[in-house]
Amino acid sequence: MRAKGDRIRQLAYCPVSQDLHGEKVHVAFECPDCGFPTHASEQRWREDPNHGRYWPRLREANEDEHDLRSGRELTEFRLPGEQPYEEAVSFGNWDVFLYTRGFPSIETERARRHVSKLLTYPITIGSVLHENSPYTLRNQRLLPEGLRSLMALRRTLHPPEKEGAAKAGLPPAPLRIFVLGARAESSLPSHVLAQLSHLFPSIPLHLVFIGPEAYIPAPAPTRSTFSSSPSPSSSADDSAAAAAASSSVYGVPSHTRIEHDGRLTVTSLRCNYSDVHDVLGPFDPYQDVFFAFSPGFGFPDELDPTKTQLETNWSAAVKSLLETKCALFCTGFSPADIERDVVALDKADGIAGEFDWLVTPGDNVFGSEKWEVAEFDPRVAVKTNWGVWGIRGKRYEVRGAQPDEVDA
Repeated sequence: MRAKGDRIRQLAYCPVSQDLHGEKVHVAFECPDCGFPTHASEQRWREDPNHGRYWPRLREANEDEHDLRSGRELTEFRLPGEQPYEEAVSFGNWDVFLYTRGFPSIETERARRHVSKLLTYPITIGSVLHENSPYTLRNQRLLPEGLRSLMALRRTLHPPEKEGAAKAGLPPAPLRIFVLGARAESSLPSHVLAQLSHLFPSIPLHLVFIGPEAYIPAPAPTRSTFSSSPSPSSSADDSAAAAAASSSVYGVPSHTRIEHDGRLTVTSLRCNYSDVHDVLGPFDPYQDVFFAFSPGFGFPDELDPTKTQLETNWSAAVKSLLETKCALFCTGFSPADIERDVVALDKADGIAGEFDWLVTPGDNVFGSEKWEVAEFDPRVAVKTNWGVWGIRGKRYEVRGAQPDEVDA
């Protein structure tokens, strides 16, 4: 917490000094209402007419962080195991989901915020794909093309009891879930990711995290049987060998682990998606689905602010995804973030007009309920995975020529 406060003091500027006095001064005064450094001095803090609008959420975020470090037993983090076959899971909201999944009783709003932050990534995926999804044609979040794509995936995730492969004694093929631009979600512990596998007990899942910031655990140090103190050169050789071994399968730094008795495979690829698209193919809309958590399509490019990230860094990847005809579901951390991404989709060359909407942009039922405070400006606070939407490459139906067209 102190380190975060120091980073805010280094990055954030006093809003009153900038707006009322024309001075660019870093924050230094710690607000007595919320505990965050918010202004250059106590005088500037008192001059701020808008402080009352944002200090309550800053205080809530501060208290949540202190509660996590208080040393109390966090019973809300006792995650349940497999779902009994005869008990259905409801995805109406966090409360109903936690109850039907058999979580310990969540008695406070703070405990629910903790759980929602921990589980927002796997349960967002599960809530979109599951047959009991809260996104339906009836509430107009799911569109007809979305139903077509999800029916294909659900045919794999919820196979009939007497399926051909099962009758032949063959193991089911895993459904691959690609998470693009992976960051924090790739570092989640295995027992948290297993909550996704528990929702689909009939089929093995393969989670593939792809991104320059994807988490890859450090290789375990190797010990020589001939020397108790390895030389620096041997340590360097071991690291190089480990890196080479991790790159041998996909051609990029990678790590794969198998969890949950083989029903969940987790792979991390530290690279851009375009680097491994051809290696991961071919793709099947029945077996493959893509997710991107807060991809930032609509943010300006760092090198060319006149263009969006979708037109530069994401362009090749999104065009490749649309060609696969597999579903792509994305999230955003606020209404403005989602609006930026949607506008970018409608303006990008080679992407605009080349996709069908599957899920309309709107609230994510399983977004995090915990405020995340921006270090560059404490007034800015967002909620992870606030909203969700989905698209797929446009399908062009081939029809036979009519007799009158042939005669003409």
